[in-house]
Amino acid sequence: MQGVPPPPRNSFAETLLGLDQSGAHPVDLFSRGCTEAFASFEPGNSFGYPFTQVFEPDVLREVALLHALPESEVVSLEYRPTPAARRLADLAGAAAGSSVIHLVGLAAALISVCRFSVAAPLIKEARQQARTGRERFEVAWLDFLVANRCYGGSGSYAAFAAMRAEADLGVIPDSRVVDMCTQAVVWQLKRREVGKAHFSWAVRTGRQLAGRRSVTADTASAWYRGVAMLPAAQGNPALTRRYMEMAHRTAVESAATSPGALTGNALKTYYESSVKEHMHLTRDADAALAAGHALVDLDPAWAPSHGELAAAYAWFGHQEQAAAGFERAARTGPPYVGHHVVSAARCRAALGDWDSATDCYLMLLSLAPGSKVALAEGRLAAQRATKDRAAAFDEAMLAGNAS
Repeated sequence: MQGVPPPPRNSFAETLLGLDQSGAHPVDLFSRGCTEAFASFEPGNSFGYPFTQVFEPDVLREVALLHALPESEVVSLEYRPTPAARRLADLAGAAAGSSVIHLVGLAAALISVCRFSVAAPLIKEARQQARTGRERFEVAWLDFLVANRCYGGSGSYAAFAAMRAEADLGVIPDSRVVDMCTQAVVWQLKRREVGKAHFSWAVRTGRQLAGRRSVTADTASAWYRGVAMLPAAQGNPALTRRYMEMAHRTAVESAATSPGALTGNALKTYYESSVKEHMHLTRDADAALAAGHALVDLDPAWAPSHGELAAAYAWFGHQEQAAAGFERAARTGPPYVGHHVVSAARCRAALGDWDSATDCYLMLLSLAPGSKVALAEGRLAAQRATKDRAAAFDEAMLAGNAS
């Protein structure tokens, strides 16, 4: 990969492993928001633990793999490298018998760093104890997140129905209802997770509530980004842009009135959505690349920012810039190192640079020896390199079969 070493431990890895930012790393918005949320977390104080973003379990496994840590110990929180990680583990170990608000908040903190298996018994106990509408809603919210990230959406419908039952009674704050409406729109359009009836209710309810003063600006921004997917799916760029401009305006308002990582994240996700809007809907290369550069400028320590910009370059046929961008994303570190390395390899292959493509696949094999993509695509690239290195992939395949 043009001499690029394996990625170092970055702020994202430090956050998932230890909820700590004491290392000498540039800090991305997710990591700052996640560590700040836990630092100020008081169990039993309030509902609505602030998520910056929720990742799939494979992201934590990638971090463990990249840093040669025992996956089982990382996932179970037996690996506790920092005071914050030890505090989280101690709280989880002592949570049995606590109030619903305590259990829900702690489970949310665990989910924020991908410890789904540790959160599961807390959610189960909270579900058994829940008596009020708000308690049932917040447990169902966590059920939805877990089903969505861990089980491909199996269970999302039931969780959403439980949330809606409480929202229909008028006992849930408007911002929380808009949050659930946004999730319904996004995941119904992506994976048909909530069903047509709940989807229609969410669109109608979100539109009614999003403009109210009781709804925070960052929540409204997320809603407008989500609902912009509707005209985008129908091929209507003008209406899509109108919603996106509302998302941008409310994100800027949020950052101005409550500056911080969580509100900055609203602006970041606006740029992420804008890149996709202009790639897939308007086919406007200049606008897509401008949004991608704005994304990188806003959060340069975030590997996916570089990956998003690289994807836009690739989409519009600029393979050299795309390859360099994906390599930069991989160098930045997790999340999605494997995806970024493979994407860089494919761009190098498209350029006919088989030596660099082979280097990428060999790097991926060094990180994940059993990678089927690296073995299959890498061997083909190696056969076309200036020096045939297919034997390295054959040996890796034999080693994998032997194990």
